[in-house]
Amino acid sequence: MSSIATYERFLVKMNSNTDFKKLLAEYVSCKSVSSDDRMLSGMKDAREFLLEFFNKISIPAKEIGFGGHEIVFAQTEQHHDLPTVLIYGHYDVQPANDEGMWDSDPFSLVEKNGRLYARGASDNKGCNLTMLLAVRDIIEKNKKLPVNLKFVLEGEEEIGSVSIPKFLNTMKDELYADFALISDTWTFSENTMVITSGLRGLVGCEIELQGQDQDLHSGYGGCILNPIQALADMCSKLHDKDGYVAIDGFYDDVREPYDLERQQMKELPMSDDDLKKSLGIKFFKLPNKKFSAAETMRFLPTLEFNGIIGGFQGNGIKTIIPCKASAKITCRLVNDQNSENIKNLLMKKLKELCPKEMSMSLKFEQSCNPYFLDIENIKNDVLSRAINTANSGIEKVFGKRPIYLRDGGSIGLVTMLKEILGIDSLLIGLTTSEDNIHGINESISIEMVERGRKFFSWFLSNL
Repeated sequence: MSSIATYERFLVKMNSNTDFKKLLAEYVSCKSVSSDDRMLSGMKDAREFLLEFFNKISIPAKEIGFGGHEIVFAQTEQHHDLPTVLIYGHYDVQPANDEGMWDSDPFSLVEKNGRLYARGASDNKGCNLTMLLAVRDIIEKNKKLPVNLKFVLEGEEEIGSVSIPKFLNTMKDELYADFALISDTWTFSENTMVITSGLRGLVGCEIELQGQDQDLHSGYGGCILNPIQALADMCSKLHDKDGYVAIDGFYDDVREPYDLERQQMKELPMSDDDLKKSLGIKFFKLPNKKFSAAETMRFLPTLEFNGIIGGFQGNGIKTIIPCKASAKITCRLVNDQNSENIKNLLMKKLKELCPKEMSMSLKFEQSCNPYFLDIENIKNDVLSRAINTANSGIEKVFGKRPIYLRDGGSIGLVTMLKEILGIDSLLIGLTTSEDNIHGINESISIEMVERGRKFFSWFLSNL
């Protein structure tokens, strides 16, 4: 019997369903919300979960801190004649402060209709746990790994990976790898897998307008410019009537998609009507009519308002003119835009729009450049082999070869790996639109994680 056939028999025998659910239940119970200082104990619990997992499979692991939430770093014994793969994931999650809208406790795993529900069930605890269990499966079968592995599990992805640049620069030698393997991106379904060839970059800022020194009785209205009104007017001028970002130079460096990319989009078994239904919306506003909605979110940059704050926020009405108002803005960037350039253009535009009656402060919090992997021009032999292996493994486990698409989101670390260490990333996600990551009732498909576990195990064994 061939080694592949023997290995497939081993995969069939795995009790992947039971041990995955048990471990994920423990993992998601750690309230590891990186943006909330009240959740520091949950962050610590998640790191201890990971350290214990690595200890049980005899892979040395440690915590490394650079002033923020610690990174869990682990590596197997390194052999110079084997390819080296850096596996990345993050243990921090988005807040669940909309808990009252969840159907169950967001930090207690619930199984329903073939899915597992909890905050982090998909993004990213379920996905990185799937990869970790695939590694454990190989070790249990072979007693040793056929590749060198390094693991980076960070706790700040949801707040911009603020400690990662120092971590990468400090540990350049230890972090050497032929490529990074990451499962933190979107795919279509268990039957149509996507390998992500590009990620949008990000610029995030908070703008605050200050008018008078203190909140005033609204009886003074009519002779005082209200900061909320001023801010709303400014925000309304950042787009034109068609939805384009109305900032001079914003689109100057945008690269047109390749013909192959647009052809791959046609293989995606989803129309704009299907996408509207899955997102629960009634219409799309598309600035460029030559692009579908699915293409727009991959090939065009954006400027979005993520939050606006001002005045009285309690129940009922308080008749005041607030002294301050603020808004949170993020821009998603595409090839070949530069985050520093977009930051400067945004800053210039906001200063032009700010009324003379207001003082304005700007705080830029998150930024990263876009990432693009030109699949047709790979110069790294190991990565080229990995792509061919991934194609074969996905066809074997999921039924057909993957399609290659850019993603609408951002992962700061992927860009940093490329810019600081020169490492490209192979992005094979298990998350679908049905998972509702960052939203209420986040979940992941049990079938997806079972297939994903088999795939990653097969992929690393045959690389």
